[in-house]
Amino acid sequence: YNIMDITWETTETWNVGVDINLFNNRLSLTGDYYKKKTRDMLLDLQIPIYMGYDNPSQNAGFMTTKGWDIQANWRDRINDFIYSLSFNISDYRSVMGDLSGTVFDGATRIMEGGEYNEWYGYKTDGLFLTQEDLDESAKLNDAVRVGDIKYLDISGPDGIPDGKISAEYDRVLLGGSLPRYLYGGNIHLEYKKFDVGITFQGVGKQHSRITKAMAWQDAAWHTFPDFIDDNYFSHHQSDSKNATAKYPRLSQTGADGINYHMSDHWLFNGCYFRLKNVVLGYTLPKRAINWMNLSSVRVYASASDIFSIDNYPKGWDPEVSSDGSGYITKLFNFGVSVQF
Repeated sequence: YNIMDITWETTETWNVGVDINLFNNRLSLTGDYYKKKTRDMLLDLQIPIYMGYDNPSQNAGFMTTKGWDIQANWRDRINDFIYSLSFNISDYRSVMGDLSGTVFDGATRIMEGGEYNEWYGYKTDGLFLTQEDLDESAKLNDAVRVGDIKYLDISGPDGIPDGKISAEYDRVLLGGSLPRYLYGGNIHLEYKKFDVGITFQGVGKQHSRITKAMAWQDAAWHTFPDFIDDNYFSHHQSDSKNATAKYPRLSQTGADGINYHMSDHWLFNGCYFRLKNVVLGYTLPKRAINWMNLSSVRVYASASDIFSIDNYPKGWDPEVSSDGSGYITKLFNFGVSVQF
């Protein structure tokens, strides 16, 4: 199924910036604010399922993006000690205008008034802790048991709660999925023949998601990771222990059709700080290499992704999508740089 007369997207952008150099150019500051309007966005808007076709791409989207970025650099020298510092931070937010429809993409949604790729799912109220609570509450289906996630009945066909949990009426926008306040920096130090370089980066704000692949290991004999252990509902625990449990009961039925639907239960603060790279170097004195007819020899050691401060489950990489393959990999290098 195709839409006729598809055209290119068009973008209109304006920005204002400032560049400042102070203290004999030791300090430099750069700032920029921009606003971008994108029209005729190509989006795969939902069409009736009974038509039997994939959602066709069509020019249906209008999006407004506002953002800014700031960068600061300082470089100075004190006798044999040379140092430089740099830091940058940026942010943007994209809000959708008239779309003539809605785009569903798994756990996210593109719709008028929402952010681009905003999380879309159920709101929750903890877990079902008693049979009485389960009997008196709206349920997703008849397989729901005590210890499963308690979804909230938001609405129904008449615009009011109808006593049932349904994907059509009870899913809502849950907040933006894209990172905000992205920052990074570099520190470079030199003293005589020694040098040190440090690079860091991070995200100041993000609604991140614990996916089923992170919490329920289908490919590993249905085991579960360490962060679930001792923090899930179980009928073999006391009521007081279950009252503080964060995660639902361990059940294949619950995993397949109840507890791992997109909901705010699995969202967490995804901001992080990462020490990205550290390099230590030493340049050999000229007198030590003259006999080899070399211009310069520098030995160095470097380490990448040494540590991060974050709220992700242990071992998961904040920079990689949570699809089951995003584990942190540390890298250590030793080397020699030779110039002839």
